[in-house]
Amino acid sequence: MLLTLLVGCTTGSFPTATTTMGQTTTLAPSPTASTAPATTTPSEEPSPGRSITPSVTHPTSETPEVPPIYGPEFGNDVPEAPPPVTVRSGDTAFALRAWTYCYDNGCVDGMPPSDPPDVGETRRVEIEFPVVGWTFDASFVPVGVECPRRHTVPVEKTGEHTFVLEPAGLADSYDVTLFGKGTGDLFVTFRWTTLHDGPMPVPEARLAVLADHDGAVDSYGVELWLAGLRATPRSASAEVTVTAANGRSLSFEAVRARGCFGEGVVYWDGPDRAGLRAADLGPAPFTYDVVVMLDGVQYRARAVWPADEIVGNEPSVGLEFSPPLPAMP
Repeated sequence: MLLTLLVGCTTGSFPTATTTMGQTTTLAPSPTASTAPATTTPSEEPSPGRSITPSVTHPTSETPEVPPIYGPEFGNDVPEAPPPVTVRSGDTAFALRAWTYCYDNGCVDGMPPSDPPDVGETRRVEIEFPVVGWTFDASFVPVGVECPRRHTVPVEKTGEHTFVLEPAGLADSYDVTLFGKGTGDLFVTFRWTTLHDGPMPVPEARLAVLADHDGAVDSYGVELWLAGLRATPRSASAEVTVTAANGRSLSFEAVRARGCFGEGVVYWDGPDRAGLRAADLGPAPFTYDVVVMLDGVQYRARAVWPADEIVGNEPSVGLEFSPPLPAMP
């Protein structure tokens, strides 16, 4: 059970699924836009077990006020999509349709484009969205890196419908995914070559062992997650001690997960049995003591559950390590 990761470490051609009124339709992957004249492929009637290919339009524009549209167009047989998100840089502008969204009465789940529209080299990007009350985060992923670092920052709101995005991390070419949230949510992606460095990732850590299940102490598994590190350590281990209010305690070694979680990330998943045993120690509150070894250096942290739960990421608690985890310069 993986802690919240916005998008997978790699992209590829995967089918998308739409859900509306309890029904699911399988769709083909989102196509990549181009600057060719507008074309439209008639939509087909979906049926169970059959895939349909969404159409995509590429209108050209003679003025920056009417930007060309990029992204999937699934027709009328799927849930209503949110309006496009417009990104601008000087005279370059694109209206981006969401490749994943929940809006109105249903959801469509897809994958980011492998070759998104490129705003080029610019100092900042202006963003427009016509629906009131939405906020955006931006996730920067370096282009062409096998298991890239993912750096997510909030997008500054400048007006009722306008936002501005500054560079984040080292100056580089990035695929930038905007996550919008309001009366639903959406994802759109564009490419941007930043001209100067921005704020660097800050190390963060969280741990989940115990959970509240209808008023009873339970466990949905053990997860320990470190991110924003200077580099992914070659060696990493973690020991967790859980102590109940009655003084009874349990110590165990966390199980490091293998796979692509991004540069600067270490993730432990399990053992789940230890979480269930910890739930039987006694009453809350519970103290978590964590000892992590990264490339031979020891780091310690303590948190209390449920007092230190992360709002919106329950039942995980935030961890502050001493000495501080290694950060980017």
